[in-house]
Amino acid sequence: MIALVFLNSLSTQQRLVNLLSSRVEFSEVHQANSLSHSLALAEQHTRAIGFYSVHQSCRNIASQYWVGVGTKQCEAINAFSHNALGFISYPFNDTQLSNSIEYVAARYAIDQRDGRFKSFIYGLCAQYGVPELSLMATLKRKLDETTKHNVIAVRDEKGWSCLHPSEIKWIEAAGDYMCIHTLTENVVVRATLCDLLMRFGEENVKRCSRSLAVNPLHVARFEQHGNQQRVVMVDGETFKITQKYYYQFWQ
Repeated sequence: MIALVFLNSLSTQQRLVNLLSSRVEFSEVHQANSLSHSLALAEQHTRAIGFYSVHQSCRNIASQYWVGVGTKQCEAINAFSHNALGFISYPFNDTQLSNSIEYVAARYAIDQRDGRFKSFIYGLCAQYGVPELSLMATLKRKLDETTKHNVIAVRDEKGWSCLHPSEIKWIEAAGDYMCIHTLTENVVVRATLCDLLMRFGEENVKRCSRSLAVNPLHVARFEQHGNQQRVVMVDGETFKITQKYYYQFWQ
């Protein structure tokens, strides 16, 4: 993010500039030396976060995202009445400054996400030649269909894959990733086995060990070799089941 600073006091302004420059949230920090300079900076950096002294003309210099700076309660009220997202008082407090920046950054991120979504919708409408209402109705219908049929979307190395739990044969660790073996393909995702079991449901995919879980629908039979239980899949694959998970999930 970019920060713009324009305060009534030059010494206070420099102090705030130094504090903001030391924070990782801001890639650039600019300070204005006059009202016209502040307006020019705000026009040049339309998505910047402004830190401005609160006074009657603040409505004329405030950026879309701005934080009021002052010392009195009435200044805070004035700032929020002009759509400020936060207020910090002098002398500056690290906690207060951090809280204000965190809130503004969250609001900024939400607006960025909404902007990307609107661009995405606009692009789809242009691509398929349909109005936005028709597109949104189609997307909602598709969402209802996937929800109704328990389809789970997972992000893999190629993008997104939609999987029904019944398609999954087994899931096993593959280094820092998990490999989901389905009826038609292998899907590699960056997730933990616990995460995947929560998403697909432990009634659909049951653990055999810390790094492996199988779908009971695709189990042909169980075999015992000494004290070792094994599960044999329909396609012939065989996996060991540790005693812990055998008694916990398979009995």
